[in-house]
Amino acid sequence: MDALTIAGLSMQNDLLQLNTLSQNLANISTPAYKREIQVSRAFDSHIDSAEAISNGETTAASDASMVIDPTIGALRATNNPMDLAIESNGFLEVTTDSGVAYTRQGNLRLDTSGRVTNSQGFPVSGLGGELHVSGTGMTIDNTGKLQQSGKTIGQLKLVQFTNPQQLQPLGNGLYAQGAAKFSDKAVATQVKAGFLEASNVSSPQEMIHLTETVRHFESMQKVFQGYDDVFQKAITKLGDF
Repeated sequence: MDALTIAGLSMQNDLLQLNTLSQNLANISTPAYKREIQVSRAFDSHIDSAEAISNGETTAASDASMVIDPTIGALRATNNPMDLAIESNGFLEVTTDSGVAYTRQGNLRLDTSGRVTNSQGFPVSGLGGELHVSGTGMTIDNTGKLQQSGKTIGQLKLVQFTNPQQLQPLGNGLYAQGAAKFSDKAVATQVKAGFLEASNVSSPQEMIHLTETVRHFESMQKVFQGYDDVFQKAITKLGDF
């Protein structure tokens, strides 16, 4: 078993963890942002990987993966009728330039043609396709129905996943389906107009994780330095013969 290989894999995972933590901290104020969590394999799996690398069966690479924390963030009142927060584990569907994506960001807009879009200008899906509003006075009820002058003019498409932690982040609060699976159960999804969901990132928690990761990286550096000292002494001793 090569201790240097294990330390190297560990340092690679630490670097990925630092990138994840910085991403979370940068999005503390992003509406409905879901913190990312790095998941590493068990220690015995690290040992197996190190042995495979030592035997030349594979090359050193990080074995960490990333999932999102689907916990619902706190709701913040905005008093804007075009803002909405999803109170259950549902997602809005939007159509981006790269295809369908999902989001919990409810800061909706109307473009110049009256089409309902998200804050990036991507159209928000309704049950019958894109949603269009003409005139003013549009409101959204707690089931996602668009109301105007006492009439229903559209219904937001709200989807749920059995494993939302497997959604793939695309940035700007958007997610691709990734390995997530749609829920077959018809669960009522409620929305709250005039509110936005806050990020579920806790600054103190992320800072603690950041400190722990830096300390762990430093300890792995000392492993390398220790081996380097041993090799230097060995070379010096061999030179005496």
